[in-house]
Amino acid sequence: MLFAVIILGLLVPAAGQAKEPIADADHPPLMVRARQGDTPATLAQRYLNDASKAWMIREYNGWASFSEGTAIAVPRAPFRLGGLTPGGYQTVPVLLYEDFQNLAPKSGRQPISAFKKQMAWLKTHGYITIDPARLMDFLAFSGQLPRRSVLITADTESRVFIEQAVPILKALGFRATLFVASEQVGEKGSVSWEQLRQLQRAGFTVGCRGKNGRALTRRKKGQSFRTNFVWIESELRQAKTQIEIQLGRPCRFLAYPQGKTNNLLAAMAAKLGFSAAFNRSPGNTPFFADRFNIHRTVVDIQSPPDRFGRRITTFIKADLN
Repeated sequence: MLFAVIILGLLVPAAGQAKEPIADADHPPLMVRARQGDTPATLAQRYLNDASKAWMIREYNGWASFSEGTAIAVPRAPFRLGGLTPGGYQTVPVLLYEDFQNLAPKSGRQPISAFKKQMAWLKTHGYITIDPARLMDFLAFSGQLPRRSVLITADTESRVFIEQAVPILKALGFRATLFVASEQVGEKGSVSWEQLRQLQRAGFTVGCRGKNGRALTRRKKGQSFRTNFVWIESELRQAKTQIEIQLGRPCRFLAYPQGKTNNLLAAMAAKLGFSAAFNRSPGNTPFFADRFNIHRTVVDIQSPPDRFGRRITTFIKADLN
């Protein structure tokens, strides 16, 4: 049996969503009746043309499942911009992995099983991975994210990431962002440009970490400001250009080499056309974060899931009434 779709002018959020912002009056939610076997994913595919937006239906209605005939609100626009609620605001954990190269078979280190458990913990606890482009929409107050969003990044060219970590991520429906030093790609034990192209086609993001991954914040002894300025610009521009030529699309995101930055480097990142840049220090990422100084929490790839989970924060309590 087919049910009519009712468009409401302004819908008060369902139970479990009380006191949160209502939907955009210019794009009111749809009220639909669930068919037999419907799930948030099937409704998202039917009405939003994207099954991955199932989280919007779950969060707006406060339900993860429902029976045939249940009235369901399908939001057609962001209803919680900035992750703001009367009780606080959303923050997006940005995780940094950087020791995949130390997990090669002959390294004597533990296998990547601990990383697999960490990712399984995220999945079990309802986390959804996002890419930097969606984080930028969130920071611009123009896009909404799932409450439990996480951005996974890796600063490495190691083939171990491709061969061991990527299959784990794909199996869970996760994606990540890989920041590479352009001159290291194709070296022994490193990923190739073709592997990066395949990774990109699979929905992963490839960003820049300079030409060779060396820090750019320290001026050489006796070097003038002008010479230092030209050197930094050349290092980043050449790396960005090479990545764009090899991968066939703009390189929008920078991880500061070795995570170190200063005002000059941040300004240079903006000048060269990067949309955002990431450091290597723990901190929160709310919608008002500085997009050229986004914090990343370094994760020990061997940490047990419980210790790993304690480092993740998605909400900051504050009285916003």
